[in-house]
Amino acid sequence: MSSVNGSSPQRIFFGSTDAAVSVASGFGICLIAGGLVWAVDAWLRLPLHLPGWRGLIVMAIVVAARGVTGLPWAASAAVCSAAVVGFAAGNIGPHGALIYLLPGLIIDSFGLLGPAWRSSLLRIGFSAGVANAAKFIGILSFGAGFRGVGFLLPLSSHFLFGLAGGAFAAFVLMRAGRK
Repeated sequence: MSSVNGSSPQRIFFGSTDAAVSVASGFGICLIAGGLVWAVDAWLRLPLHLPGWRGLIVMAIVVAARGVTGLPWAASAAVCSAAVVGFAAGNIGPHGALIYLLPGLIIDSFGLLGPAWRSSLLRIGFSAGVANAAKFIGILSFGAGFRGVGFLLPLSSHFLFGLAGGAFAAFVLMRAGRK
C-alpha cells in the first residue's frame, strides 16, 4: 500500500529518509507538541498515586510528533521546545531542561536503529517506555528523590506508562496512515 507520493506508511512513519511534511511544518508541529508536553507536565495534577502516569500522555505526544512529521529529530525538537517553554515560564531550572531532553533523545536514538524499529508498535512503545523510565532516573539523579515504595515499583510504572502511551500513539498514527 502506498501513499500519494508513492512511499509506504512504514517509510513515512516514525522518521525516514522521506519526511511526511516539510521541515518548516515539522518544526511547527514540534513546537506545538512541546507546548503540550510542557502544559501536561506543569499543569496536569491528578491525585492518582501512580508514579509516571503523566508519561502516558507525554510519551504519546512525543511519539505522535515524530510519527506525524516523519523527521528523525522530531522527538528531540518537541522536548527541546518544551524545555525552552518551561525554562521561560520559570518552573524548571537548567537541570529540569535536561530531564525534558533525555526522553526525546532516547526516542530519536531508537528510531535510528532502522525501519523495523520505526514500524513496530511494540518497539516504538518500548522506546517510549525506556524514555519515560530514563526521565524518572534523571529526576532521581538531580536530587528530587522519590518518597514511597522503593525504587523498582516507580521505575516499572514509569516504563509501563511510557510503553502504553508510545504504543497507543503509534497505533493511532499507523491506523490513520492506512486509510
